[in-house]
Amino acid sequence: MSVRMSILQLLRIRSPKFDLRLAIFAVLFALLFISCRTVGVAEPEIPARFPSTLLILDDLEAQEHIMRTFARAHPEKITDVQFIDNDWSMLVNGERFFFANGRFLPESERHRWEEFYPYDFYAYPWVGTMQERLAAFANPVRSVGSSFLFDALYSSPTKGESWNQQVLYSFLGVKMVVHRFVAPLLDIVQERIRYASLTDPSIDEWIAELQTTPPIFGWNWRTIAGTNRRSLHSYGIAIDLLPVHMAGRHTYWQWSGANFDFDNLWAPPQAVIAAFRSFGFIWGGNWNLIDTMHFEYRPEILLLNGIVPEHLRDH
Repeated sequence: MSVRMSILQLLRIRSPKFDLRLAIFAVLFALLFISCRTVGVAEPEIPARFPSTLLILDDLEAQEHIMRTFARAHPEKITDVQFIDNDWSMLVNGERFFFANGRFLPESERHRWEEFYPYDFYAYPWVGTMQERLAAFANPVRSVGSSFLFDALYSSPTKGESWNQQVLYSFLGVKMVVHRFVAPLLDIVQERIRYASLTDPSIDEWIAELQTTPPIFGWNWRTIAGTNRRSLHSYGIAIDLLPVHMAGRHTYWQWSGANFDFDNLWAPPQAVIAAFRSFGFIWGGNWNLIDTMHFEYRPEILLLNGIVPEHLRDH
């Protein structure tokens, strides 16, 4: 006889000697049993990700892992990871950079580390509740740090030098300016998206909506709003893809604030996001400070979260 049948028979007892407390217990047990059968197996836990830089300032092993991950993410630009002068270091386009308490500073600046914010490496994709996301909107905390590292990584310490690294580019018909290093990767991303569109009509619908002429979609020498650090648009390694008409849809948290409508987003199809991710680009829609129009080249973030871009699998 099944447990459920036994409970139902128990509830049919009419004897005046029947204990009311037993009946209540039986009902509660039945509800618990049915609930367990309905819910089934719990969802698997989210895999552990690399801890925040702020949590490993005294962990030399973790610091080495970060530096070697940077070298793996940028093999053409970063070499010779070494422990020197009681600190982990790496050569970035021939210039020695030190971990410097999470500040990633060139040798000439490492003694000034207290004057700079540390870099922070975040979980990607971001995982949290709606309440946590709205709290982030109200009190934004961005991943900040000095500009020295990316200035050296992309040979762009000044606006003029950065401009000299840029090329005119067309991405799915969207005219922009991007760093010459990421242009070949964007070529492959486009090919992947076009191929996916053969079996996914939503991709062509998304492409047809894209705004194709500037003002700005790629390179833009500026600081990140609310910080003193240059935006990755300043290096031409970030691009924005917007529709001709927003039609009431939402894309960037700071444009909408507390009125952000998560049920009415301008967002690319998942196959587009996957194509970018496969070649080292992260999507702003996977941040807590949501930015669904934005993609940027951050292979080190992907690697630190256990995601290996295709072009780095042999490194």
